[in-house]
Amino acid sequence: MARQSDPSREFGLPEGYFAQDAFLPDEFIEEISRSDLEFAKRNASFEPKPFIRTFERALDRLQAAQTALSAEIAQRERSANASAEDHRRKMARLKQTFATVGSSFEQLETQISEVSSNTIRIGEQLDTVANEKDRAVAIKELVEIYAELNEGNARRLDALMESGPEGMVKVAHTLRRLNTIVVDNEYSAPADSAAKRQIEVYSEGFEKTMLGMFETAYRDGDVHSMSTAARTLDAFNGGVSVVKAYINQHPFFLSSMMDHQARGGAGGPEGAGAEGPAALDGASDINRLPPPPDARLARLYADTRAIMFKDWSIVSKVFPRPIEIMQQLLKRVFEQTIQSYLETLFARAEGESKLAFLRVLASAHLETRRLVEDLQKFDAETITPAVVVLESARRSGGSAQGLLDMAGDAQTAAAQFSRRHSHSAKSPDAGADQAAIDDDPDDPDDEAAARDRLGAARSGVGSAVAISVLIGRSEGAGAGVGLLHGFLERCCDDLFEAYIAGSNYINAEQAHLAAAFRQALVPFVRARSERQGPSRSRALLGMLSSVTGSSNSAGGGGGGGGGGGDGSGPGSGAAPGGTDSAAGLESSITADVTRMLLQAHAEAVARAVELESDAAAGADSVAALTSQLLSALGGDYMFPALDDVQESLQDLRQEPDLRAFDAVRTANMVVRLVQVHFQRAIVPFVGNGNYIYRDIVTEKNRLMSRVEASLNVIVNKLAGACTQWIGGLLGKQRKGDFRPAEDDFTAFEMGTQPCRQCTEFLHRIEQACRRALGPENQERVLGDIGNALHRMLMEHLRRYVVSVAGGLVLAKDVSRYREAVSAFGIPALNAKFAVLQDISNIFLVQPSALKSLLDEGPLSRLDRSTLQAFVQMREDSRSSSLVSKLIGISGSSGGGGVRN
Repeated sequence: MARQSDPSREFGLPEGYFAQDAFLPDEFIEEISRSDLEFAKRNASFEPKPFIRTFERALDRLQAAQTALSAEIAQRERSANASAEDHRRKMARLKQTFATVGSSFEQLETQISEVSSNTIRIGEQLDTVANEKDRAVAIKELVEIYAELNEGNARRLDALMESGPEGMVKVAHTLRRLNTIVVDNEYSAPADSAAKRQIEVYSEGFEKTMLGMFETAYRDGDVHSMSTAARTLDAFNGGVSVVKAYINQHPFFLSSMMDHQARGGAGGPEGAGAEGPAALDGASDINRLPPPPDARLARLYADTRAIMFKDWSIVSKVFPRPIEIMQQLLKRVFEQTIQSYLETLFARAEGESKLAFLRVLASAHLETRRLVEDLQKFDAETITPAVVVLESARRSGGSAQGLLDMAGDAQTAAAQFSRRHSHSAKSPDAGADQAAIDDDPDDPDDEAAARDRLGAARSGVGSAVAISVLIGRSEGAGAGVGLLHGFLERCCDDLFEAYIAGSNYINAEQAHLAAAFRQALVPFVRARSERQGPSRSRALLGMLSSVTGSSNSAGGGGGGGGGGGDGSGPGSGAAPGGTDSAAGLESSITADVTRMLLQAHAEAVARAVELESDAAAGADSVAALTSQLLSALGGDYMFPALDDVQESLQDLRQEPDLRAFDAVRTANMVVRLVQVHFQRAIVPFVGNGNYIYRDIVTEKNRLMSRVEASLNVIVNKLAGACTQWIGGLLGKQRKGDFRPAEDDFTAFEMGTQPCRQCTEFLHRIEQACRRALGPENQERVLGDIGNALHRMLMEHLRRYVVSVAGGLVLAKDVSRYREAVSAFGIPALNAKFAVLQDISNIFLVQPSALKSLLDEGPLSRLDRSTLQAFVQMREDSRSSSLVSKLIGISGSSGGGGVRN
């Protein structure tokens, strides 16, 4: 069927020809005329008629196919139009049906809303009626009781008191309302005076009874009775009296009072405790590390942690509003016990020295922050979740107190947290209190519904996130922050406000840092005074004595300054009386003194970061301390020392003291130490990219730029002084040094004395540069000195007549110069002195070999006038007319040089 319906067969084409994707007319014509083409090729002639007939048949078939295709397309278009019209009619009917259904639902929803509104209004009215009825019953009962009390009859209240906990609570509410009535009717008729007196007497007795019940239960460890008394007094007067009774009888405060009395008062001579003297041992010595935190303070904080962790187990079971009780308890601990001890500790430390005070202040602040963080974590993990559960239970209509009475949950979380964070032994009284809060089996029956609703959250009561999910809070904003977080922050701030607030702390820190810097620089000031004149020395020593006195009072124990006993301090090496101007250059700047300055500054920065709670204030304090460090390091230490080094190089009549190179090396080391200190101890605390960072970076860079400029001046002056000293040594050359006697073997072997002095000096320069300078600076300094020596020798050798024997001495000198310069390791200098060695051969060769030496060897590249000057200094140059014969130049020419 497929083959018969395929139109390709009608044209004699391959099957499926018209089904292909692309149709090419040329290819189609070629396919239908293929047989005619093959016939024409076989007969070797072209007849158009077969082709015409073939094309006519094909055209007829194509026209017929086109007609059939057009008819089929028209038929399909009519069918499609009919289907589309039918679809439109169906969709219109469906749309109308949906509109009708929607209208019906809207009517139904309106009717339901009207019914709901009516139901709600009816419910509100019924609730109002019920409330009014309850209120009327309560008023009636209150009036009856008031009337009975006016007649001296309190039997109804006594019966409620004997009915149990719920009756006691009802009595508390009744008495509270009666007292309100009494206050509101203070100027009522005398007929009510009996009722007033009876209410006052009964209220006073009721409060004493409940307090007695609470105190007895507290001593006996009866948590259920404590809870009953606490809830009753809370309903009576807000619980003020019972909270005061609980705190006043707390073993923690009782033991603190007994300890206070045993020590003779916190402010007495024994107020610091046994650990006091040991706690301040070494605190005033700037050369020693800060001592550990005060042992008694650490034990006090450990006891505070343990008490707070355990007390939550009691408070959460006993009091209706446990968060308020915890606040009052913590407030009492911070404002009385902790603050009293801190004041005593700080006063004793301040009596020792300013440094001891700052160190104790910082260590106490750190320990206090750790205590607060532990309490905040306990609050976020245990207290706040439990309180949130209770509030949720109250809103849901259940009894919140029942959750407090339940064993486990908050109590278990408190015990677990206490085990994780407590670091000291627990007191016996606290252990008894912990035993008193064991599981209470008396759960009220009416709390079952609340427990069922909160059952899913009970297992996660220690997780703030789980409780947040329970009450619909997001996990982000309040996660990890409890209800007591801000309160604990304020408690910590209040303890240190008097010492830190405003500019109190930073002024004290800057005063100490200035004294510490002066103390560290005492040996340096003494060494400078010894190098100055008598009047300047007396002035400096007078300042030194005042600095020493103030520094000692500031607590710079250890005798100061980092000079040490090995001669490496700033004062070592100075000549007595100031006779040697360069004495002590190596010790004028030392890494030890710099480390002392940086160590004192780093400790001050650490204290500033610890004590300044605000990040911006901390950054400002760090910047101020850093500016003080840079000022002392530059203006009081490095710049005066470098000025002394420059001054020592002014006298060019003396041999330059090469220890100035070591001063350059030490100054570079100090710059690197400052840079490392800046990156590690300053940048992390001031941020990066803010104005504070930019200011201190600018100040630091200004210091380093000035130091670098001073070092460049010193190195240049030192190189110039060395060059001039070498020139002076060469100037000691005698005219007869290069015309020795025939038997002067010393000159032949050792060379001349100026040469030996110069080469020894060059060797010391090379060693000093290797020890003090980096590779680039070594090459620059040694290159300058070597080039200057080469220029001087080129001029120097033209001034002396050289005999035949003196040529050997001259060659020996040049060889020693060349050997000394080759130790510099500079190829360009080696090449120059190799040429100088060749020049020395001019004085060694025979006159007959001189021409070949000058024309064929390395000397052929030199200027002829230069060679003439050397040839003229041969002893035999005038007698043998060597200049005119070999060089061919008469008279004198321009200066020497190398020809291009």
